[in-house]
Amino acid sequence: MTQDEKFMKIAIKEAYKAKGRTLPNPAVGAVVVKDGEIIATGYHKRAGLPHAEAVALERAGENAKGATLYVTLEPCNHYGKTPPCSERIIKAGIKGL
Repeated sequence: MTQDEKFMKIAIKEAYKAKGRTLPNPAVGAVVVKDGEIIATGYHKRAGLPHAEAVALERAGENAKGATLYVTLEPCNHYGKTPPCSERIIKAGIKGL
């Protein structure tokens, strides 16, 4: 198993924590990784609350700069009940691949 597969499996486990509670949104999990170590995890607890990416990045704080973000769904890029995750990811300094 590759490192990417390992961290995606953890992100999927995070998503399952909210299974059935996020409708009409999907259950989503996220993992912030830096230098091969997990810094933070997060999941979308229910509709209207912060998305998985925002939760994980909030928990990671300044350590997110230069890290890699694994997420089970592409980040949103629109304003709705929550602000765009894409902007939050950029602001956190997540490295591009």
